[in-house]
Amino acid sequence: MNNPAPQQETPAKPQLFTLKLAGEFAGETVDVAYARWTPQNNLKGTVFCLHGLTRQKRDFDFIAESLCAAGYDVIAADVPGRGESSRFQNPLNYGVEVYAPVFMAFLQQMNLGRVHWVGTSMGGLIALMLGMMGAADIFKSLTLVDITPRPSRAGLDRITAYITENLPIFSDPAQYEAALKMNLPLGDVSESIWHHYAMHQLRQLGPARYAFHFDATLARRALTDLKADVDLSIGLAAIPCPVALVAGSVSDLCTAVEIADLKTTKPGALIHMCPGAGHVPALADAPTQQFMLNFINAANA
Repeated sequence: MNNPAPQQETPAKPQLFTLKLAGEFAGETVDVAYARWTPQNNLKGTVFCLHGLTRQKRDFDFIAESLCAAGYDVIAADVPGRGESSRFQNPLNYGVEVYAPVFMAFLQQMNLGRVHWVGTSMGGLIALMLGMMGAADIFKSLTLVDITPRPSRAGLDRITAYITENLPIFSDPAQYEAALKMNLPLGDVSESIWHHYAMHQLRQLGPARYAFHFDATLARRALTDLKADVDLSIGLAAIPCPVALVAGSVSDLCTAVEIADLKTTKPGALIHMCPGAGHVPALADAPTQQFMLNFINAANA
């Protein structure tokens, strides 16, 4: 059994790239920014990671370093409207039914073949949408991070309450870091991990001026989607590969009810709970990294 690399408080920096996709999506061209961790030898396969609604690719730095050390080529992308990926001119294009073909095209243009998909929250829903679109054959395995096909209404309502186009400007990253600890319960993690998650979420505009990295207009579509009852169960049922769920033990989006619902659709799904984490786990602790590595190794065999 391969063991994950010892957890580093400051993970190794990945290589950063941008890919211009061929064609148009909902009438718009798309550039996808991505980070890549490439093993030196003994390449086992490719892990593809997608983040949550207002997050970005560097959320996966810790788990990516661990999986790369075990022989996997790890790619984490910015969904359009976030990080260094392009913005849509039409804010109503910020929906999973547009994102899914974007990342189908990304995987095809990169010639990645079948991938081990790790999707946090929205990143998991994009995978389920691909299942609904008949593209389930791209998955070698699917790891859902704190998301199920029918997320908790209470959790969706909480997210709706803080999604806004009127985004704040911070005078210091520490201001945002304090807010992050209330809105993104990563679990029992060190201050350096909190700082890492905060710093990659911000862009410096000038002296004492820090802003979020994402397009504020995505809130228009997000609020509509979040107020609806999300149900992508058909997509999960259509995905034949091994499925795992990594959930926060105190998550309000992925509670025991939602986990039981997932198990009804996928009885063989493996479940790992991250003690003390809410929505979403940091994926930085050794037990979670070992679970994910074991699951991906088994699916890779």
